[in-house]
Amino acid sequence: MSDPRNEVLRNQLKEMIAEEFKIPLEKLTPDVTMEALGIDSLSVIDFMFDVEDKLGLEMPDSRTPLVTLGDVFAEIDKATVKTK
Repeated sequence: MSDPRNEVLRNQLKEMIAEEFKIPLEKLTPDVTMEALGIDSLSVIDFMFDVEDKLGLEMPDSRTPLVTLGDVFAEIDKATVKTK
């Protein structure tokens, strides 16, 4: 069973992606590739920085390729809350 906090975060991320890239929510499934959504790798990186700022997270320094939306979710799940 998945952590309810992760589900809330994933729904929030889906809404952010839908708004940022003008993509219908129903297309945002974990197995869809970023390429299929028309999102290039530079846009994914920019989005990840936006997520850090908007949600107050600190992403790990990772070189993991973010091919699918599920990869993006997994990377954000590894993030920690920024400390002041």
